[in-house]
Amino acid sequence: MRDEFRSAHKRAFGSTVVVLTCAASAGAHAGLVPAHVQDEPRLGVVFLVAVLLLLGAAVAIGFRPTDRRVAGAAAVVLCGVAFAYLATRTTGIPMLDPEREAVDAVGVATTAVEVTGLVFALRLTLPLGRDGRPFHVQEVSR
Repeated sequence: MRDEFRSAHKRAFGSTVVVLTCAASAGAHAGLVPAHVQDEPRLGVVFLVAVLLLLGAAVAIGFRPTDRRVAGAAAVVLCGVAFAYLATRTTGIPMLDPEREAVDAVGVATTAVEVTGLVFALRLTLPLGRDGRPFHVQEVSR
């Protein structure tokens, strides 16, 4: 019983981390939308889509914290956003931002937060029990 409680507590903590991570990343990207729309409209639209996907992932995890598919979807979104930052700093993204951009402290910090959320989201995709099945609490009479 104690192991089941610990497992449920870890899942609740993990889902909270993913929600907060998605929300923080969405906020950081939302702050950049106006500047990117003004400089490069296509990139601004991509930032807006990223914000919507991150907010959607946060809401979905908030409503369904034990759904492994929702956690997997959040992991994909977080991985995509982190990978996009890495791509813009190493090679650029053709048709969006082909020029390589300079590494910035806010971007590195945001990506670190996203990678942390990615790790927790991936952990939420793992089975709940040792045998791969969810735990079920059952009342036992004596």
